[in-house]
Amino acid sequence: MLPGGCGGVPETLAPPAGLSLSALRPCDYATLPAAALRVVGPRGAELIFSRTVDVGRLADELLARSPAVAGALSQALVVLEFGVWPLVAKLRPFTQLSGQAQDAVLTDLARSRLAVKHALYGGVRSLALLSAFYGAPQTRSLSGYPGPFGVGAVTVSDGLAPEALSSARL
Repeated sequence: MLPGGCGGVPETLAPPAGLSLSALRPCDYATLPAAALRVVGPRGAELIFSRTVDVGRLADELLARSPAVAGALSQALVVLEFGVWPLVAKLRPFTQLSGQAQDAVLTDLARSRLAVKHALYGGVRSLALLSAFYGAPQTRSLSGYPGPFGVGAVTVSDGLAPEALSSARL
């Protein structure tokens, strides 16, 4: 049986008071930044840890616009948080593991030959990067991503320019 609550989530990962979630549950919200801290690199992790970039909120907004994807990614976050060995290489909830243990879990998922484990890693990683590096203006200097194409000063053709493609530093 999977635990129904998320009482053991560190306060630094829990949704802030007053935040109304549309697509994610509070546990999903907490699991995503825990994973994002491990996949975005040290400079990005500083922005997530300080909540300069609120990965959970950005992901919730993104998924609220994509309900067909929201259910599957929400389930992936539940499996990452509560799944146990042999599917996920851990026995405790993901948010309660040390950074080194979280890295080991994500590495196991990424390197697995089992499609379901590899897909789990890919979905969580993609959501973390979309929310953190492509959804937040504060991280664009780290990625070289100029912003949403076709919105404001960034034209659709800016995404096709060779200099835009070569400036990406992920």
